[in-house]
Amino acid sequence: MPKKTKKKSAGTRKLDRDLELRLRREHALDSDQSRRLMRDLKALVHKHRNKRGDERAKGVVVRGTWMPDDAPELTTDYFERADVYRGDKLIRRGRPLSEYPKEAIKLRIDPDVLAYFRATGPGWQTRINDALRRAAKLKVHKVS
Repeated sequence: MPKKTKKKSAGTRKLDRDLELRLRREHALDSDQSRRLMRDLKALVHKHRNKRGDERAKGVVVRGTWMPDDAPELTTDYFERADVYRGDKLIRRGRPLSEYPKEAIKLRIDPDVLAYFRATGPGWQTRINDALRRAAKLKVHKVS
């Protein structure tokens, strides 16, 4: 039974053709020589990708392959900085939660009204919210 091979994408086949043509042009190789060279290169890449991490040559980069040697060293300091606790309470990182969180909705607005607010630049959604608050005579929340 013939060995099943993974079908290459059109992009990969084009890269292979382009590389082979470049080898022929820049190194004055005929088609047989360039095909043999391409076959040898692919075999080296395959051999390198299938080696265990400790057997891989240092400093060799194979496109599309993650090397375990590239990972940062996991030190005690790294793990101490992972989570921040205040007493027994885990402190969330990032932007703090708002006292008055917004709710995402779908709202249908006339095109000219939408164009007016978008033309005012970044923050136009907040300005629509403020205009609606004023129209409804609601208290404005202070952002602290």
